[in-house]
Amino acid sequence: MTAVDTVQAAPARERIVVVAFRKAAVPRVNGYLDYLLSRGVPVTVLVADGQGWKQAPRFDPRAEVLSLARRENRQPFVWTYTLLVERGPGGVLRRAARLPGPAGGAGRRLVRAHAKAVRLIRKWFFWRGYKAVRGHSLRRIALRRLEALRLEDARRVVIADTAAVPFGWSLARRRPDLEVTRAMDVSAYEPLPVTDPAPEQGFDPARLERPYTQL
Repeated sequence: MTAVDTVQAAPARERIVVVAFRKAAVPRVNGYLDYLLSRGVPVTVLVADGQGWKQAPRFDPRAEVLSLARRENRQPFVWTYTLLVERGPGGVLRRAARLPGPAGGAGRRLVRAHAKAVRLIRKWFFWRGYKAVRGHSLRRIALRRLEALRLEDARRVVIADTAAVPFGWSLARRRPDLEVTRAMDVSAYEPLPVTDPAPEQGFDPARLERPYTQL
């Protein structure tokens, strides 16, 4: 292999794993992904997009994205709250809204009132309680699915937000041979040329959406 070949190809065991459990991290992560993927560095993103990700931007579709959404939504606390406060009453009221005459009109008013109440309850009660334990709940879920991350061929794991920090701590203790960091450092990849022309062509992740893989 020549020196030129060494510069133009990402080294072996170069895949990066990014862990993002909050939607606020998506824009910053996408900037990091763009830099790496444009230079041929493979990236896997582990995302917990089950709760609090409504209208969140999508990740760069060139990356492999593994989702914990289904697992998060099946947690007893989340599932029970959703059923008893949101889906259950909402379903009953929507059926009432389809009734003819005054009963249907009353049902439609109740549907609107319920939707408003749900937004307030979720914001002021559900999230205040759930946010305090969400990171630790997701830590347990993610640690049971390490095999899907294929860490044996990963160079480092980047923890993108505070909700993912408990998972990062546990992973670092479990895998002391693996670099686990909060830093999105790209200095090691500066010598690599841009091999994917998509960013220069007005690349738009929203137009090239790639389904997330559910774990």
